[in-house]
Amino acid sequence: MNRNKSATLGLLVLFLGVSLMLPASTTAQSGPTGTLTGVVQDPQGGALPGVAVTVRNVDTGLVRTATTDDQGQWTVPVLPVGRNYEVSYELAGFKKSVRPSVEVEASVPRSLDDKLEIGDIGASVTIEGGGQSLVSPETSTTFRQLSAEEIVQVPTSTRSFTHLLSAEAGVSSELPPVSTNGNGNISPSVNGTRTTSTSLFFNGVDATNITNNEGSLNDNISPAPETLSEVKLQTSLYDASTGRSGGGNFQLITKSGTNTFNGSVYYFLQNERFNANDFFFNKDGIEKPRARRNEGGFTIGGPIVKDKTFFFGGYQRTTATTGFVPTASSQTTLPVALGLISGPRTADNIVAAFSSLNP
Repeated sequence: MNRNKSATLGLLVLFLGVSLMLPASTTAQSGPTGTLTGVVQDPQGGALPGVAVTVRNVDTGLVRTATTDDQGQWTVPVLPVGRNYEVSYELAGFKKSVRPSVEVEASVPRSLDDKLEIGDIGASVTIEGGGQSLVSPETSTTFRQLSAEEIVQVPTSTRSFTHLLSAEAGVSSELPPVSTNGNGNISPSVNGTRTTSTSLFFNGVDATNITNNEGSLNDNISPAPETLSEVKLQTSLYDASTGRSGGGNFQLITKSGTNTFNGSVYYFLQNERFNANDFFFNKDGIEKPRARRNEGGFTIGGPIVKDKTFFFGGYQRTTATTGFVPTASSQTTLPVALGLISGPRTADNIVAAFSSLNP
């Protein structure tokens, strides 16, 4: 049995992706962002104009403000993606209301419809459940989103984000490899389109052709699951910000630093001893080919300057060893062809040698 071994050593994600949070009037926000919008009403359902709306990211301290218009509507755009926002409402003659644990998603407006209670503004009311629209009427895009927990906890053969979305409606792909020397990606077909008709955005940047000249995901980037905070697949009705391909649009969003230090250490192991042999190999008395993959790494993030500057980074080492079972013809043809190579083993000389055996 011949063996092919590959060791990949590199930084999967290394951003001192530092976010500077300046006042709203001077902030230039990069990377994926989302929008919060909503309507504020009195207990009888009447619109409340002039309500001071404050949106705060609990993890980073970012604060944005807005004021409701004559219809009680408000909008805060260009918010960094996050899962721990707090929205508060203040108006004279009404109790202050606070809605915790609001999520901001990339490219998807989230609508909050809340009612204020009459009372002293010094009193505070926490809004629990309800009022948060699960379906955004502002967009008709069809998408599937995976959280950071799903990305890490759902088992896949090569820990690639592409495996997780291959089981979604309208998505089909070949079977994922048990073990591979590459990044382990598969390139799915979305709604019957070619596998090269997908597009990929990494932190808001078009990364579709970062390693090749087509839309295939096979040879594209594959960040470690521990570095991703969100993976989204849009399958139809894209807006102008993402609609460039006839197939699906993948969006990868990495984690970012917060006001507390957080990190992880992980190790992933595959070995042929843990797997059953192929049915036909058993039938022909062939031992299991070597299929070993070892992935280990860590992530760390935290504040540089509290409420202003943050960092997040990750490192992963991947070592893969795979084997293959040669056919009878290859065992006789390869030695002969290698002996026919004239001069250095360039691509042209190798092709010429093999072509001479198959004129």
